[in-house]
Amino acid sequence: MNRLAFLGRGGVMLTAACAFSGCIARAEYDRVEFARRVAAEQAAQREAELGAERSQRQVVEAERNALRRELDTKTALAENLRQENDRLAATLKQLGRFTDEVLAKGLAEPELIEITKLPPELDRMLKEFASHYPNAVEYLPEQGAVRWKSDLTFALGSDVVRDTATSSLREFAEIVNTAGAAFEVVIVGHTDNVPIRASSREHKTNWHLSSHRAIAVMFALNNFGVPYDRMGVMGYGEHRPREPNPPSGGNEKNRRVEIFLVSARDSFSGTR
Repeated sequence: MNRLAFLGRGGVMLTAACAFSGCIARAEYDRVEFARRVAAEQAAQREAELGAERSQRQVVEAERNALRRELDTKTALAENLRQENDRLAATLKQLGRFTDEVLAKGLAEPELIEITKLPPELDRMLKEFASHYPNAVEYLPEQGAVRWKSDLTFALGSDVVRDTATSSLREFAEIVNTAGAAFEVVIVGHTDNVPIRASSREHKTNWHLSSHRAIAVMFALNNFGVPYDRMGVMGYGEHRPREPNPPSGGNEKNRRVEIFLVSARDSFSGTR
């Protein structure tokens, strides 16, 4: 009897121990599973934060590359402007020396002659050329000349050829070097009677301005292939007006550059 009671109590205790062990294993499982979920959520959060940081870094890198490209562009532009400024300064210096040489030799009164009529093919090409630029260019077949309006060729008081005039000068140079190859080119500058500002260092008088503009056109034509030994320049200032200047001064028709095609044995005078 005691043996049976002992065995019964032992079975109860074993059953209780097994039940208790099962509870401990389940609690441990729940604890580990909770820790795993927390770790997974934290890992996902870290991954999201890393993704956002990568995106922000890409945005910053793109902005930095854009700024670097902008800096490179502006640096190149500044260098181009510096080179252009140096070129213009050299051209101005060359113009000054050339003008001083011309003025030192004196301005002789030109011989008046009858201009020889241009050949038919050259005449036709110049008429067609003038029709391409009706607001800027006028062809004068009786004088064998082409006239450019200074206001469209230069800024007021300037001897720098406008970019808008280069296409017409380039086309004219092509004609001079083909149908007009047997002729010399004489470029004559004219101004109105508005005095040069006292602050102008480049052009002391209208004589200087008209001569400098003629020289600038000569340089432009040379850039387009017309040899220097086929060209000459003159400047009349305000002293050969096409029309009277008003009392207040200034008449745009008197501000002009004329280019004459003449044979090598001829000289000429400006048109009126």
